[in-house]
Amino acid sequence: MNTLVNKLITTGVTVVGGLVATKVVEFGWKKVTGHDAPKDLEDTDNNMWEAIAFATVAAGIAALIRVTSQRGAHEAIERMQARSSKPNKAGRAEV
Repeated sequence: MNTLVNKLITTGVTVVGGLVATKVVEFGWKKVTGHDAPKDLEDTDNNMWEAIAFATVAAGIAALIRVTSQRGAHEAIERMQARSSKPNKAGRAEV
């Protein structure tokens, strides 16, 4: 596989992982605190410390998901490349 395809696969996996992580954090925040995650920075009803805590948790989980998804995509690409570079043994006579 060429480098462009590798980058596209890694980017795609990272974006999907980020979207999933966002939904997981929002769901977890709702379950733990009982109310929606603070999203609007200009909403004065949100507690500042709650917004800071949410941002910290969300950033940490997003970084974790990004790193693990990039590593997973890289390992998967390496496995695919290793399989495709093996010589095809079909039809060869054994000695």
